[in-house]
Amino acid sequence: MTQLQLGVAREVITPTVGGCLYGYYPNLFSTAVNDDLTATAFFFRQGETAALMVSLTVCELQTALASRICAQIEAQCGIPAAHCLLCATHTHSAPNVAGTIGWGDVDTDYCETVFVPAILRAVERAAGALQPVQMAVAAGESRVGINRRELTMDNAVALGQNPWGCFNPKMTILSFCNAEGRVIANMIHYGAHGTAAGPNTEITRDWSGIMTDAVEAASGGITAFFNGTMGDVGPRISNGKTVGDLRYVRELGDVAARDALAIWQTIGEYTDVPLHVSSKELPIPQKARMQKEKAAARYAQCVKGGVGSAELMRAHLESVLRSYENGYTETATFPLPQAVLMLGDIAFASFPFEIFSEIGLRCDQAVTDKAVCILSNVNGFEGYFVTEDALCRGGYEVDLFLYTHLQPPADNADYHLVKQTVQHINETKGE
Repeated sequence: MTQLQLGVAREVITPTVGGCLYGYYPNLFSTAVNDDLTATAFFFRQGETAALMVSLTVCELQTALASRICAQIEAQCGIPAAHCLLCATHTHSAPNVAGTIGWGDVDTDYCETVFVPAILRAVERAAGALQPVQMAVAAGESRVGINRRELTMDNAVALGQNPWGCFNPKMTILSFCNAEGRVIANMIHYGAHGTAAGPNTEITRDWSGIMTDAVEAASGGITAFFNGTMGDVGPRISNGKTVGDLRYVRELGDVAARDALAIWQTIGEYTDVPLHVSSKELPIPQKARMQKEKAAARYAQCVKGGVGSAELMRAHLESVLRSYENGYTETATFPLPQAVLMLGDIAFASFPFEIFSEIGLRCDQAVTDKAVCILSNVNGFEGYFVTEDALCRGGYEVDLFLYTHLQPPADNADYHLVKQTVQHINETKGE
């Protein structure tokens, strides 16, 4: 087996103070920098196989923008665009590079002058720093996250803390050392929203930044965070909510740092591992669009100029009505792009959605000889991907699941997603 090579590099992507922050409402402007935002590139090569994972400390990434960046990386470094994974950590205290209806437009000036150039520099530097490495893995539990679909006494789902709700407490750390035995890089995988800071005006990586800094200081290797099944998981902050301020960032970040350091200290022997990469489109079943009469009745009740999910709903109904005028043809499925990147016994599977935690747990259980690490918000953002049982209670995430696309996914789309992801992972193992 040809030895795995890894090059790692980091660039700062902090914006100028005064720009819009993304994740709560369109007109939230930054007033200070609490900690720098970063793009950290992991360039893997083994023989003729090459792959890239970039940790971006932003909330989420517009799909069209991600596709353009991946194409530029392919032209610049020769990595197939389909093997490039641009992974957003999901801090809400970063510039708008997603452009979701209801949450404001993409900050194009920031993208063109800071964000995209920094990513390309990080990737180019990582490609130029390739060296033989061995890998070690450690895993443990952290209670930094908690299910955030709080059920109120009115039988409604609100964003809060649900202590009996599903979430995956597993934290996984991949560590890489060079030929001299020196740790050069670490990757931390866990699933939880980066909303401990709340609708603050300070730029910050949120709680995961404190965690990665701690492991980096202890190990001496560049360390980055990769977010997992975080669609229904918020930060477990002590105010009992899912949002706070910088005090809660520091408080929860310290807890995450202690957990990650305890796990990292259990790292065992570094060994040679194989690299396998595969990309494909998963055909996910979808429902018919809303009937014209129903859409018209709902649209008549909408108020233009709303924010968040209210504006998303209005825009969705408008697109439904328009589709009946322009001869739109419905399809039974939609293509969901997915990359599987396998490093030894770890299988990363990517999604351009915020994935519910149960989906990842089911995938991990079904793949018996690999640890499955789901990656949310990779190479774009197409809304939430919820479980069938969540549809019964509704809530914010369900609204985005139903109204982000003209034809919403089928009620049992999570079953098909799990089944096809497991199949993709098993196929990748055989390559």
